[in-house]
Parts: sequence; C-alpha cells; structure tokens
Amino acid sequence: MNNIKLKIIPLGEVPRSIMERIREELKPTYHMIATITPAVQLPKSAFNRLRGQYRSDLLLDFLEKNHEGRILGITAEDMYADKLNFVFGQAKINGRVSIISICRLNPEFYRQPKNDELFQERAVKEAIHELGHCLGLGHCAKKTCVMSFSNTIADVDRKTKDLCEMCQVQLGV
Repeated sequence: MNNIKLKIIPLGEVPRSIMERIREELKPTYHMIATITPAVQLPKSAFNRLRGQYRSDLLLDFLEKNHEGRILGITAEDMYADKLNFVFGQAKINGRVSIISICRLNPEFYRQPKNDELFQERAVKEAIHELGHCLGLGHCAKKTCVMSFSNTIADVDRKTKDLCEMCQVQLGV
C-alpha cells in the first residue's frame, strides 16, 4: 500500500482538532495521505425524526453519490443502522466510502468530564477501523485489535489503534 489518497469530509460541524488527529494517525497505519475538505450539510433525507438519529447507510450512499475518491465522512450527529440502536461508524467492505460518528465517542456523552485526548483517541480508533473495512478487512476476534467489533464504548476503549499481526498479514502490510 503506497500513499493512498483520502478525503476527510465533515458532515456538519466537527472539531478541527479531531479531523487533524485522524489525518495524522492514518499515515503510519495505512500510508494514507488525507485532505480535509470543507464541511457539507447532512442530508435531511437520512434523518429519522422519531429516533433523533441519522441512518448511517443513507449517509454512506450520500457520500458515495456526491463525492469522488476514497472518503471518510465524520459527523458529530448520532447514527444508527438497521437492527442496531446506534453505530460508531460504518463502511462498505472493499469500498471507497466510510463514515464515523463522534457523538458517542465523546466522554461528555456519558456525563464524564471533558477529556479531549480520550475523545480524539476514540475517534482515531473508529476511523482506522472503518477504513480497514474499505481495504477489505472484516471484524477481528482479537479484542485489542483495532478491527474488533465495538458494541459499547468500553469495547472502543479496550482495543488499541493498531492492527493485530493477523490483520496486518491480511492487508499485506
């Protein structure tokens, strides 16, 4: 993998510090050269008023239809997927589009004290995870691997931002 180009697209207002941190952390993991684009509005058609959340699959479709190249969408809005109350992110396996929501990655969401470092670490892990799916990786059984499935914030905190040896071999790194 040599210098994969990526566009980081904020959907709505996203702290610049989080996007910058993700951009920097993608270099050592995937050798991605990321550019941060201007923010775009979230499509109203993806919002479920009854739930107060956005459907992640519709956001992926929106990004895929309206933007070229490999994309990581980032939103501060809460997202859900079919049969799931919420998702931290979603991607198309072997695709070019992924998205993460930083809503539930923020310690303040859980009424914990503000902690920008923890907030950024969680966002980096989820970005690396979703981009791993775009590059063909599935979920990993090793709980500390960044590709392990995160059903709760404790799962996010348990894993590292690194690919385990098996996932590195699958990716050819």
